[in-house]
Amino acid sequence: MMTQTVSSHRHKEVIIVRHGQAQHNPRAEVAKANGCSMEEFIALMREDDALDAALTEEGRRQARAARLAASLAAPIQLVVSSSLSRALETADHVHPPSTAPTTRHTRVCCEHFREINGDMLNAKRRTKSELAASFPDWNWDELESEEDSLWTPILEEQDAAAERGYLGLRWLMERPEDHIVLVSHGGILRHMMSQHPLVVMRDERNESSSSSSVKKAVDSRFDNCELRRYRMSWMETPTTTTTTTPTPDHVVEDRRAIVLTQIDHDLVEEKELLTEV
Repeated sequence: MMTQTVSSHRHKEVIIVRHGQAQHNPRAEVAKANGCSMEEFIALMREDDALDAALTEEGRRQARAARLAASLAAPIQLVVSSSLSRALETADHVHPPSTAPTTRHTRVCCEHFREINGDMLNAKRRTKSELAASFPDWNWDELESEEDSLWTPILEEQDAAAERGYLGLRWLMERPEDHIVLVSHGGILRHMMSQHPLVVMRDERNESSSSSSVKKAVDSRFDNCELRRYRMSWMETPTTTTTTTPTPDHVVEDRRAIVLTQIDHDLVEEKELLTEV
């Protein structure tokens, strides 16, 4: 298990986005909307499975539409993406690379935030060289191998995916940037937010918002290109847990919980407020 020194850094603001519709999604999404069983939903994704599935044209449209919402946040210092192409392309649409040196931000690919791993080929990334050629504005130092050494034919356990997401949040907390865009995937975000004991979800959304009557739960599954804003911080009281990865000595590690407080409000109202200022 990767270990990091826990800092007392102040809170960060993070925009979390799920990628847009990808090649394996359209038929399965229609069937799900019509009330199909989970078995049928998975079967349709298997039939449409593709290595490192790319965005559809609808997925690109969704990502471009999310750009306005992202632009209402504070100036972004860091863009982070899963190593899968559909997330990287979504990130480039939501917050495009800038050619101006004074406004250029760091763009880093991080394996921690890739989708639940294994089983289907849409969860397997392309080689590091192929990705670097397709997405030249990104930093690839976090990818440890040329080939995808993480993917296996066996589906990753949900607890392992949740732990991977938690480690990704720790990595973000240790970085110097305070205003971040993160593009990831529905499965790992759901498991990280709803299952990991050291990821604490809080809600500070504006109750007076016109959309407050239909607010989704803070740990609910993300829709395609759904954008949520969070304040991310360490839990005030350290928490002691055993390491998820077994070790010969069963090492006990002090690990602090991370708090994700959802703070986004109605985007139309927020835009109007910014215009007034």
